[in-house]
Amino acid sequence: MGVGLTGWRLHVGVIFPTPIPPRAVREWYEVVSDGIDITCVSLSIAQLTDSDMEDAIKGMERAAKQLANFDVEVIYQGGVPPVVVRGPGFANELADRLSQACGLPVITDMTAVIEAMREMKLRTLAMATPFRPFINERITKYLASEQITVMRDNALGIERNTEIRRLPIPAEYNLARKTYLECEKRPDGIYIPCGGWGSIRNVDLLERDLDTTVVTWMNAWVWSAMKRGRVAGPIEGYGKLLATL
Repeated sequence: MGVGLTGWRLHVGVIFPTPIPPRAVREWYEVVSDGIDITCVSLSIAQLTDSDMEDAIKGMERAAKQLANFDVEVIYQGGVPPVVVRGPGFANELADRLSQACGLPVITDMTAVIEAMREMKLRTLAMATPFRPFINERITKYLASEQITVMRDNALGIERNTEIRRLPIPAEYNLARKTYLECEKRPDGIYIPCGGWGSIRNVDLLERDLDTTVVTWMNAWVWSAMKRGRVAGPIEGYGKLLATL
Protein backbone atom coordinates (compact mmCIF):
# COMPACT_ATOMS: atom_id res chain seq x y z
CA MET A 1 0.00 0.00 0.00
CA GLY A 2 1.09 3.57 -0.59
CA VAL A 3 0.14 7.03 -1.70
CA GLY A 4 -1.19 6.99 -5.25
CA LEU A 5 -2.72 3.54 -5.15
CA THR A 6 -6.47 3.42 -5.73
CA GLY A 7 -8.32 2.88 -2.48
CA TRP A 8 -5.28 2.16 -0.36
CA ARG A 9 -7.46 2.66 2.75
CA LEU A 10 -10.85 1.71 1.28
CA HIS A 11 -12.11 1.09 -2.25
CA VAL A 12 -15.88 1.29 -2.65
CA GLY A 13 -17.74 0.14 -5.76
CA VAL A 14 -20.89 2.12 -6.48
CA ILE A 15 -23.84 1.17 -8.68
CA PHE A 16 -25.63 4.31 -9.82
CA PRO A 17 -29.13 3.78 -11.24
CA THR A 18 -28.60 6.60 -13.77
CA PRO A 19 -25.59 7.97 -15.65
CA ILE A 20 -23.13 8.91 -12.91
CA PRO A 21 -23.91 12.36 -11.42
CA PRO A 22 -20.67 14.38 -11.46
CA ARG A 23 -21.52 16.40 -8.35
CA ALA A 24 -21.94 13.24 -6.28
CA VAL A 25 -18.46 12.05 -7.21
CA ARG A 26 -16.92 15.47 -6.59
CA GLU A 27 -18.58 15.77 -3.19
CA TRP A 28 -17.48 12.26 -2.18
CA TYR A 29 -13.86 13.32 -2.59
CA GLU A 30 -14.45 16.61 -0.82
CA VAL A 31 -15.88 14.80 2.20
CA VAL A 32 -13.70 11.69 2.67
CA SER A 33 -10.02 11.42 3.55
CA ASP A 34 -7.18 10.53 1.18
CA GLY A 35 -6.94 6.88 0.21
CA ILE A 36 -10.70 6.29 0.19
CA ASP A 37 -11.77 5.88 -3.43
CA ILE A 38 -14.78 4.89 -5.48
CA THR A 39 -15.21 3.09 -8.77
CA CYS A 40 -18.64 3.54 -10.33
CA VAL A 41 -20.87 1.87 -12.87
CA SER A 42 -24.25 3.08 -14.07
CA LEU A 43 -27.48 1.40 -15.07
CA SER A 44 -30.20 2.27 -17.56
CA ILE A 45 -32.66 4.54 -15.76
CA ALA A 46 -33.46 7.59 -17.89
CA GLN A 47 -36.77 8.34 -16.25
CA LEU A 48 -38.57 7.28 -13.10
CA THR A 49 -41.01 4.82 -14.62
CA ASP A 50 -41.64 1.27 -13.43
CA SER A 51 -40.31 -0.21 -16.66
CA ASP A 52 -37.00 1.67 -16.37
CA MET A 53 -36.66 0.72 -12.73
CA GLU A 54 -37.32 -2.95 -13.44
CA ASP A 55 -34.68 -2.85 -16.19
CA ALA A 56 -32.24 -1.37 -13.68
CA ILE A 57 -32.88 -4.20 -11.21
CA LYS A 58 -32.16 -6.74 -13.94
CA GLY A 59 -28.79 -5.08 -14.62
CA MET A 60 -27.56 -4.91 -11.03
CA GLU A 61 -25.96 -8.36 -10.85
CA ARG A 62 -23.93 -7.63 -13.99
CA ALA A 63 -22.87 -4.30 -12.50
CA ALA A 64 -21.83 -5.90 -9.21
CA LYS A 65 -19.74 -8.50 -11.03
CA GLN A 66 -18.12 -5.77 -13.11
CA LEU A 67 -17.14 -3.83 -9.98
CA ALA A 68 -15.72 -6.97 -8.34
CA ASN A 69 -13.22 -7.16 -11.19
CA PHE A 70 -11.83 -3.76 -10.17
CA ASP A 71 -10.66 -4.81 -6.70
CA VAL A 72 -13.32 -3.00 -4.72
CA GLU A 73 -13.88 -4.14 -1.14
CA VAL A 74 -17.55 -3.33 -0.70
CA ILE A 75 -20.33 -2.42 -3.13
CA TYR A 76 -22.97 0.24 -2.58
CA GLN A 77 -26.20 0.04 -4.60
CA GLY A 78 -27.48 3.59 -5.04
CA GLY A 79 -31.10 4.60 -5.57
CA VAL A 80 -34.22 3.87 -3.54
CA PRO A 81 -36.88 4.04 -6.32
CA PRO A 82 -35.84 0.70 -7.90
CA VAL A 83 -35.90 -0.95 -4.47
CA VAL A 84 -39.24 0.32 -3.21
CA VAL A 85 -40.93 -0.68 -6.47
CA ARG A 86 -40.68 -4.27 -5.15
CA GLY A 87 -42.00 -3.39 -1.70
CA PRO A 88 -40.88 -3.84 1.93
CA GLY A 89 -38.04 -6.24 2.55
CA PHE A 90 -36.60 -6.11 -0.95
CA ALA A 91 -33.48 -4.14 0.07
CA ASN A 92 -32.15 -7.08 2.09
CA GLU A 93 -33.13 -9.57 -0.60
CA LEU A 94 -31.33 -7.49 -3.22
CA ALA A 95 -28.20 -7.14 -1.10
CA ASP A 96 -28.04 -10.91 -0.64
CA ARG A 97 -28.58 -11.52 -4.34
CA LEU A 98 -25.86 -9.09 -5.40
CA SER A 99 -23.44 -10.35 -2.78
CA GLN A 100 -23.85 -13.91 -4.00
CA ALA A 101 -23.29 -12.77 -7.57
CA CYS A 102 -20.08 -10.84 -6.91
CA GLY A 103 -18.66 -12.44 -3.75
CA LEU A 104 -18.44 -9.14 -1.87
CA PRO A 105 -20.45 -7.40 0.85
CA VAL A 106 -23.20 -5.23 -0.64
CA ILE A 107 -25.01 -2.30 0.95
CA THR A 108 -28.27 -1.03 -0.53
CA ASP A 109 -29.26 2.63 -0.39
CA MET A 110 -32.47 1.80 1.46
CA THR A 111 -30.72 -0.32 4.07
CA ALA A 112 -28.04 2.33 4.64
CA VAL A 113 -30.70 5.01 5.10
CA ILE A 114 -32.67 2.91 7.59
CA GLU A 115 -29.53 2.04 9.56
CA ALA A 116 -28.55 5.72 9.62
CA MET A 117 -31.99 6.68 10.90
CA ARG A 118 -31.73 4.11 13.67
CA GLU A 119 -28.24 5.33 14.54
CA MET A 120 -29.64 8.85 14.92
CA LYS A 121 -32.83 7.63 16.65
CA LEU A 122 -35.17 9.02 14.00
CA ARG A 123 -38.66 7.54 14.24
CA THR A 124 -40.67 10.34 12.63
CA LEU A 125 -39.68 12.24 9.51
CA ALA A 126 -40.39 15.01 7.09
CA MET A 127 -39.46 13.81 3.59
CA ALA A 128 -38.63 15.94 0.54
CA THR A 129 -37.99 14.49 -2.93
CA PRO A 130 -37.90 15.56 -6.57
CA PHE A 131 -39.87 12.40 -7.48
CA ARG A 132 -43.42 11.86 -8.62
CA PRO A 133 -45.85 11.37 -5.71
CA PHE A 134 -46.31 7.62 -6.27
CA ILE A 135 -42.62 7.05 -5.48
CA ASN A 136 -42.97 9.02 -2.26
CA GLU A 137 -45.91 6.78 -1.37
CA ARG A 138 -43.80 3.67 -1.89
CA ILE A 139 -40.93 5.04 0.20
CA THR A 140 -43.36 5.97 2.97
CA LYS A 141 -44.80 2.44 2.95
CA TYR A 142 -41.34 0.90 3.00
CA LEU A 143 -40.23 3.03 5.95
CA ALA A 144 -43.47 2.25 7.79
CA SER A 145 -42.61 -1.45 7.56
CA GLU A 146 -39.44 -0.53 9.50
CA GLN A 147 -41.44 1.39 12.15
CA ILE A 148 -40.37 4.77 10.78
CA THR A 149 -43.19 7.22 10.11
CA VAL A 150 -43.18 9.91 7.43
CA MET A 151 -45.30 12.64 9.00
CA ARG A 152 -45.25 14.92 5.97
CA ASP A 153 -43.81 14.61 2.47
CA ASN A 154 -43.51 16.79 -0.59
CA ALA A 155 -42.60 15.73 -4.13
CA LEU A 156 -41.67 18.00 -7.02
CA GLY A 157 -43.27 15.56 -9.46
CA ILE A 158 -40.34 15.18 -11.87
CA GLU A 159 -40.00 12.03 -13.97
CA ARG A 160 -36.92 12.55 -16.14
CA ASN A 161 -33.52 12.46 -14.46
CA THR A 162 -32.15 15.16 -16.73
CA GLU A 163 -34.76 17.55 -15.35
CA ILE A 164 -33.88 16.63 -11.76
CA ARG A 165 -30.24 17.45 -12.47
CA ARG A 166 -31.19 20.89 -13.78
CA LEU A 167 -32.61 21.88 -10.42
CA PRO A 168 -30.62 24.56 -8.57
CA ILE A 169 -28.90 23.33 -5.41
CA PRO A 170 -31.12 25.49 -3.12
CA ALA A 171 -34.23 23.64 -4.39
CA GLU A 172 -33.38 20.73 -2.11
CA TYR A 173 -32.88 22.96 0.92
CA ASN A 174 -36.05 24.95 0.28
CA LEU A 175 -38.32 21.94 -0.20
CA ALA A 176 -36.91 20.13 2.83
CA ARG A 177 -37.31 23.24 5.00
CA LYS A 178 -40.87 23.80 3.76
CA THR A 179 -41.83 20.19 4.43
CA TYR A 180 -40.36 20.19 7.91
CA LEU A 181 -42.13 23.41 8.88
CA GLU A 182 -45.46 22.11 7.53
CA CYS A 183 -45.50 19.21 10.01
CA GLU A 184 -48.17 19.61 12.68
CA LYS A 185 -45.80 18.15 15.27
CA ARG A 186 -42.04 18.43 15.25
CA PRO A 187 -40.58 15.32 13.56
CA ASP A 188 -37.36 13.71 14.70
CA GLY A 189 -35.62 14.58 11.46
CA ILE A 190 -35.62 15.04 7.70
CA TYR A 191 -35.05 12.47 4.96
CA ILE A 192 -33.94 13.52 1.47
CA PRO A 193 -33.45 10.77 -1.14
CA CYS A 194 -32.15 11.05 -4.73
CA GLY A 195 -28.60 11.61 -5.91
CA GLY A 196 -29.51 13.88 -8.79
CA TRP A 197 -30.22 17.07 -6.88
CA GLY A 198 -28.98 19.18 -4.00
CA SER A 199 -25.69 18.99 -2.18
CA ILE A 200 -24.30 17.39 0.95
CA ARG A 201 -23.64 20.94 2.16
CA ASN A 202 -27.39 21.36 2.60
CA VAL A 203 -27.29 18.82 5.43
CA ASP A 204 -25.42 21.06 7.85
CA LEU A 205 -27.42 24.12 6.81
CA LEU A 206 -30.75 22.41 7.47
CA GLU A 207 -29.60 20.93 10.76
CA ARG A 208 -28.39 24.28 12.07
CA ASP A 209 -31.31 26.35 10.78
CA LEU A 210 -34.03 23.96 11.97
CA ASP A 211 -32.24 22.37 14.95
CA THR A 212 -32.89 18.89 13.56
CA THR A 213 -31.13 15.85 12.09
CA VAL A 214 -30.94 15.16 8.35
CA VAL A 215 -30.38 11.87 6.53
CA THR A 216 -29.83 12.01 2.78
CA TRP A 217 -28.77 9.40 0.28
CA MET A 218 -25.30 11.03 0.27
CA ASN A 219 -24.44 11.14 3.96
CA ALA A 220 -25.92 7.64 4.40
CA TRP A 221 -23.72 6.40 1.55
CA VAL A 222 -20.52 7.85 3.03
CA TRP A 223 -21.42 6.76 6.58
CA SER A 224 -22.36 3.19 5.69
CA ALA A 225 -19.32 2.69 3.44
CA MET A 226 -16.95 3.95 6.14
CA LYS A 227 -18.60 1.74 8.77
CA ARG A 228 -18.56 -1.36 6.58
CA GLY A 229 -15.00 -0.66 5.47
CA ARG A 230 -13.77 -0.12 9.05
CA VAL A 231 -12.47 3.37 8.38
CA ALA A 232 -12.90 5.44 11.52
CA GLY A 233 -12.77 9.12 12.36
CA PRO A 234 -15.50 11.78 12.56
CA ILE A 235 -16.14 13.92 9.49
CA GLU A 236 -17.04 17.45 10.53
CA GLY A 237 -18.98 20.11 8.65
CA TYR A 238 -21.45 17.84 6.86
CA GLY A 239 -23.99 17.10 9.55
CA LYS A 240 -24.49 15.00 12.65
CA LEU A 241 -24.44 11.54 11.05
CA LEU A 242 -20.92 11.79 9.62
CA ALA A 243 -19.68 13.30 12.88
CA THR A 244 -20.49 9.95 14.57
CA LEU A 245 -17.87 8.02 12.58
